[in-house]
Amino acid sequence: MNRSQFLRLLFFGLLSLLACPLKVLADMVPKVFKTRKLPLPITPVAEFYVEDFSGPPKSLQLKNWQLTLKGKVDHPATLNYQQLLARPAIKHIITLNCIGNPVGGRAIGNAEWEGISLRDLLDTADPHFFSNTIIIKAEDGYFESIPLRKARHPGAMLAYKMNGKPLTRSHGFPLRLLIPGLYGIKQMKWIKEIEVANHHPKGYWHKKGWSKQAKVKLISRIDLPENNDVLRSRKTVIQGIAFAGDRGIQYVQVSIDGEKTWSLAEIEKPLSVYSWVFWKFPCTFHKTGRTRIAVRTADQYSGLQQDDLRDPFPSGTSGIHRIEVTVP
Repeated sequence: MNRSQFLRLLFFGLLSLLACPLKVLADMVPKVFKTRKLPLPITPVAEFYVEDFSGPPKSLQLKNWQLTLKGKVDHPATLNYQQLLARPAIKHIITLNCIGNPVGGRAIGNAEWEGISLRDLLDTADPHFFSNTIIIKAEDGYFESIPLRKARHPGAMLAYKMNGKPLTRSHGFPLRLLIPGLYGIKQMKWIKEIEVANHHPKGYWHKKGWSKQAKVKLISRIDLPENNDVLRSRKTVIQGIAFAGDRGIQYVQVSIDGEKTWSLAEIEKPLSVYSWVFWKFPCTFHKTGRTRIAVRTADQYSGLQQDDLRDPFPSGTSGIHRIEVTVP
């Protein structure tokens, strides 16, 4: 990191602290479980990050649980768990990224989710013509509002399984929301009610100043080598992940010379259009000593990831991931 980049990071860091209370940032601290340097394509449930504001609701009992669909619809409905399981099931591999995840952070995971199509459920209820929002309420008191057009995303679903097994309580049992392209603050857990409305109230995190849209920003991360590693030789393979929500990764570039030049990395085929991608960059260092490695990516629509260093609050972190290693 050169002097201008350091000063820019310092400036935006101080600005963000002045713009929001420390309590707001402290509230958005996901639990991360790092057990390996390079993540698996599908994140094991035990290693998947967890974010909530009160923990799983202790009073939730499956025998008493039901999902209510109401509001500006012609056909309101109430479904218990067995009725939910009886509906046509869908599966999607979707990556979740926490809006509080810092540059290079681990609050991101990829899983195979099984459940029902949210769009199909809404179509069955037949929303009124001027309806534009769904208001989702959870058993823990959390609620969120989402534009109806986002709720009708082809990948949007109400999931009851994660990696082939029923959701754990920490991940939303019995039912959670998944909408590709949005940060985790919109992916509600322990859902009990969906109301179709023609107004858009502020959700829990929006009231605290976090983004209303919560659209996932471009991220890329170096996993191997790790920061401050001493390489075994000048010849190595740099590896990591990149993610762009539902927009798809177009390419990944890596720099091994202090960002004087950038080269294309090899990208593995993603498991789905909604999942992260793995990349690798075989290379040979020509100089010994301390060296900075950086990565950046581009999606199919927004263009190249910019070195615009910003803290997570209010709309997600941005900036290029950099590490330093020692070349023997």
